[in-house]
Amino acid sequence: MMTYSRETRRQRRRMRKLAVLLVVAVVLAYLLHGQIIRGVFSPLVRGVIYRVETDRKAVSLTFDVVWMPAQTGEILDIMERYQLSATFFLTGNWVRRNPDLAREIIVRGHEIGQHGFSHQRLTELGDSELTREFEQVEKALHDELNITTEFFRPPYGEIDERVRDFAAARGYTTVLWSIDPHDWLNPGVEQLISTVLQKVHPGAIILFHTSARQLPESLPSIIEGLRAKGFEMLPLSALLAESRKVGAK
Repeated sequence: MMTYSRETRRQRRRMRKLAVLLVVAVVLAYLLHGQIIRGVFSPLVRGVIYRVETDRKAVSLTFDVVWMPAQTGEILDIMERYQLSATFFLTGNWVRRNPDLAREIIVRGHEIGQHGFSHQRLTELGDSELTREFEQVEKALHDELNITTEFFRPPYGEIDERVRDFAAARGYTTVLWSIDPHDWLNPGVEQLISTVLQKVHPGAIILFHTSARQLPESLPSIIEGLRAKGFEMLPLSALLAESRKVGAK
């Protein structure tokens, strides 16, 4: 009969625990990925902006701000170094917890959009819960930043006609994205850079997350690569103005 030493048994237990944790991480990553892909591409919802129709080589960098302070300060420094303005989508809960950093985003010349209050799947909420989510994030933006915003991005990119119409009735333009490098999965710096530069197109809305650990290292090369391809980087309001110019021709 085979016997194992105490140390061997400990190692086997550790390996089993690591295996379980790895399986859980893979399952969570798959589920989150499915939420985003399903919300954005299956199907597209009319009246939601995914990209801007323009012949001008211009794109918009957008950042979802949800978890902790994360890399937000580093990203602001990088954007300032390249003298660029972007659009940051903030959850109300994050604003309440990080009011000084939220103000810094505005001070540095960036636009603000709202990303819900508590990062829930809004399509699964009832009307009263949906109203509360919007009222809470609007109050947070007013109390802490003294602003309102015209841009709304639903958490996880999950949107349907009901949520779209609800947001529109409150004066919001719903904005998703056309390029998602899945930076939150930390796929590798080179992969992040190549995904954006290979998929870029006029009028692209590019999604980033300030919680993505590899983004600060990737962002300078993304910016320089976009410039080398002749692309300007504009905040959403300026990019949408380009669309209106095209429509007026």
